[in-house]
Amino acid sequence: MNTFSRFFLVLISLPLLTACAGSAYKLPAVNDADVKTMQQKIADNNEPLVVYERSDKKNKQLVANIASRLAKNAKPLCTYAEYKSCYFQVEYNPGNEINAYASENYKITVYRGLLQYLKNNDEIAAVIAHEMGHHLANHNEEKQQNASAGAAISGILTAVVLAAANNNNPYYNSYQQQQDQKTLEDMMHVGAKVGALSYSKEQEREADLLATYLLSRAKYDLKKAGNIMVVLSKSSGEGSLSRSAFLDTHPAGVERVVAWQEAIDEINHNPSKLPYLSKK
Repeated sequence: MNTFSRFFLVLISLPLLTACAGSAYKLPAVNDADVKTMQQKIADNNEPLVVYERSDKKNKQLVANIASRLAKNAKPLCTYAEYKSCYFQVEYNPGNEINAYASENYKITVYRGLLQYLKNNDEIAAVIAHEMGHHLANHNEEKQQNASAGAAISGILTAVVLAAANNNNPYYNSYQQQQDQKTLEDMMHVGAKVGALSYSKEQEREADLLATYLLSRAKYDLKKAGNIMVVLSKSSGEGSLSRSAFLDTHPAGVERVVAWQEAIDEINHNPSKLPYLSKK
C-alpha cells in the first residue's frame, strides 16, 4: 500500500470519527469577519513575548494558591457537568516545555516554560481553569474512545482495500501476508492517533468556555485572563497568526481569542453563571 493510499484511508475515515462528536455546551459563535479583525489587531502588535523570571518555589506557590481558589469555586460547575468527584490534582513541573495538560486521575500539570510568559495571576488562572475544563467535560475519556474507534475504522478500511487488491491473486504468499499484516497494524496505529486528535479543536473551545465560567465564579479578571490566548498564539510559532492548523493538539488560533471575548459577553448576560447546554 503506497503513501497516497494510506493518506486516502485516513481522510475517508475522518467523517466516521467526527459524526458523533459534539460539545455538551453551546459554544460561542465565531465568524470569519471577527477572526480577520482580531488577526490583524494581534499582528499589528508585534511586540515579542516578555519573560517573567520567577523561582521554582514562587511558581509552585502560585500554582497551588490559584488551583485552590479555583477548586473552591468549582462545585456548581462540577454538579452541572456531572463531574462527581470535583477533585483536581494540580502539579507544577519545572521543565522548559511551553505546555500545560490534563491527564488521567484528575491530574493537571503546568510547566515553568509556559508560566514564564504569563504576567499575572489572572493569566495563570486561565491556564489552570482551562485544564480543569477538560476534566469537567470528560475529554480524556472521549479521547480514549476516539482512539479506539479510529483504530477500528482504519483497520476495517485497510482490510477491505488489501482484500480487494489481493483477490484472486495466484501469487499471494506467506511473505505478502506478513507484509499486509504489518500494513494493517500500522494503519490501525495511525487511525488511533487520528481518532485521539479528531475532536481537539472543539474540545479546546469547550474547555475555554468552562474556564471562563469558572474564572468568573472565582472572581478573576476575564479580560486579563484572556491574554493567555495571545500568548499561546505567539508561542505556537504562528508567524501570521493564521487559523489553527489541522490536527494541532493545542490549537492556539485567533478564533479562540474571539471566542473568549464572546464568552465574556455571554457570562455578563447570563444570571445563572452556568454555560448553556447545546441543542442536539
